[in-house]
Amino acid sequence: MLTKLSLALTASLILTATATAQETKQPPTAPPQALNAILCKTEAQAIAFASSMASGKTEPIAINLVNKAAGAEVCGRYIGTAAVEVEKTTNHKGSLFMVAGLRFAEDGALGWTASWITPFQGASLERGA
Repeated sequence: MLTKLSLALTASLILTATATAQETKQPPTAPPQALNAILCKTEAQAIAFASSMASGKTEPIAINLVNKAAGAEVCGRYIGTAAVEVEKTTNHKGSLFMVAGLRFAEDGALGWTASWITPFQGASLERGA
């Protein structure tokens, strides 16, 4: 699981975010760790960043694209301590992404990271095929 997290952190971003009540109630899935990663304010922004990286964009360009689309600085580098609180795999526009929500130890905010896994091809997953 930590190897999956480290893969996800390579395509991550930073910003403070307010957590929903449901996210606040979930305990961290791992102890806080030192982190130097790109994190985003929301899950959707993290997926947009990972998608840009998967299409061949460099880290600074991918960050700039997401920030311009949001009209604010929503993604950036985070250096500090954080614990994984939410971890899941999601399908977005035909691609699979591993998404992780990280709770910052310093201020308790939630930041998101995503990693592109593979294009999703549902036909190959049919039963009996």
